[in-house]
Amino acid sequence: MEQGHAVVCVAGRLTLGREVEQLESTVAGLVAEGQKKVVIDLSSLDYADSSGIGSMVSCLTQVKQGGGEMRLAGVNPRLLRMFKMTGVDALVAIFPTVAEAAAS
Repeated sequence: MEQGHAVVCVAGRLTLGREVEQLESTVAGLVAEGQKKVVIDLSSLDYADSSGIGSMVSCLTQVKQGGGEMRLAGVNPRLLRMFKMTGVDALVAIFPTVAEAAAS
């Protein structure tokens, strides 16, 4: 993988509460450290509720405000439908794999 990409792996469920807070604080920490390229690996994510989807937008906003780029990788078909219904797919680039997200 290209040097300079931070990969954040999200597994299980991304719902209101600890999971969302943990993701957002992890991304905020990366941005604070000056990380400009962030890939969120969702290949092990089974479920996200509306707050989980909202946290993706929040993370994207944090990264962009820090002058960086964020990409999503490994999104399952159900989550991809949710991203399309909510318009998230128009805001952030989505790739089949982490390697493809990092290479783009």
